[in-house]
Amino acid sequence: MITFLTIAFLSTASAATFADAESARIAYSNCLVDFTSVNLDEKTSTSAFKKAATTACADERNNMIAAIKKDEISYNSPESEAAQFATEEADNVLFAYTDGYAGYASSNTRPVKEQ
Repeated sequence: MITFLTIAFLSTASAATFADAESARIAYSNCLVDFTSVNLDEKTSTSAFKKAATTACADERNNMIAAIKKDEISYNSPESEAAQFATEEADNVLFAYTDGYAGYASSNTRPVKEQ
């Protein structure tokens, strides 16, 4: 019985940290949607956008990295590996916007926020 309760508790804790990480990822992505849309409206060049995007939404990015790191540590990942993985995940979110910017500009479309 104690084993079952322990497993149930740990599963709930892991699910909670994953939900935090996913919420943080969505917040960072949505912030980048706003940032991208403003730059598209201002007709910012692709190279200028890519440079500016690296410092955009810093609080949301840091929150995402912290949440993913916490999630990875809850699965017993070493802290350095968890930090590296979390940073790579945040970089991937950023890359989606920097890589897609020229396409948005040429097609006069905009990224869409996640719910």
